[in-house]
Amino acid sequence: MNTLQKNMCLEVKSASEEAINQDSVLNDVELAHVSLTLSGKHILKNISFALPNRGITSLIGPSGAGKSSLLRCLTLLCDHWQGDISIQGSSIRRWSGGEDHLRRHIGLIAQKPSVFPTSIYENVIFGLSRKERGKDQSICIEASLRMAALWDEVHDRLHTPANNLSIGQQQRLCLARALILKPKVLLLDEPTASLDPRSKQLIEISLHDLAKDMPLLCVTHDLEQAQRLQGQVIFMCDGKIIEKATAKDFFQHPSRIESREFLRWSVCDCG
Repeated sequence: MNTLQKNMCLEVKSASEEAINQDSVLNDVELAHVSLTLSGKHILKNISFALPNRGITSLIGPSGAGKSSLLRCLTLLCDHWQGDISIQGSSIRRWSGGEDHLRRHIGLIAQKPSVFPTSIYENVIFGLSRKERGKDQSICIEASLRMAALWDEVHDRLHTPANNLSIGQQQRLCLARALILKPKVLLLDEPTASLDPRSKQLIEISLHDLAKDMPLLCVTHDLEQAQRLQGQVIFMCDGKIIEKATAKDFFQHPSRIESREFLRWSVCDCG
């Protein structure tokens, strides 16, 4: 290899490394100065943060901190907020196709599983368009159920009633129903709060796998879960962000006294 070729190889390598470094800090979701007031009460106060293009962010804090309200703002289920929320550079208020298209782009998993009084199969494809439901979706259904760690348990009874499933299975079914829409962002509001340990473990494994390809924002009161999920942690209290850090740094070396008190006593006084 001559000198020119070597220099070209080095330039290509440098460009590739730069692209990798840039990719590692790209932000898919950004919130800037988001505030929310309902019935005269300040629910969110000047919230600003970004989610990287992949990985898990755990949103923690006491009840009433504004965590669930924040998820509702991100999906425009609550639209009275001020500030800016953008996904891949596009404001969600001006989302192409409107709110319905936005909610296909952002998957939301609630704390309490909500299944429809029909079959497992029909539950998974519920969010698809009529045209999509008219096609053979067997491959997509299997893929979604596998990503939700449910396929092995239900593959031979897809046409049986979904409400016969256990609560843990119903929650994973809700996850599969969101995943078949191929969301680019996944929001989860206490997704394992009322589940048995095995179901909780299966969902956490699924979240780790999903986070390899997309950003996840998970509200949780389970501090041990936030440590297991790793990624970054955002600690909220009284509608404000108190501290943002990697999970390791937050739990081992919290920088704010409010964070240290919350970790020690599970209560805080941030007002």
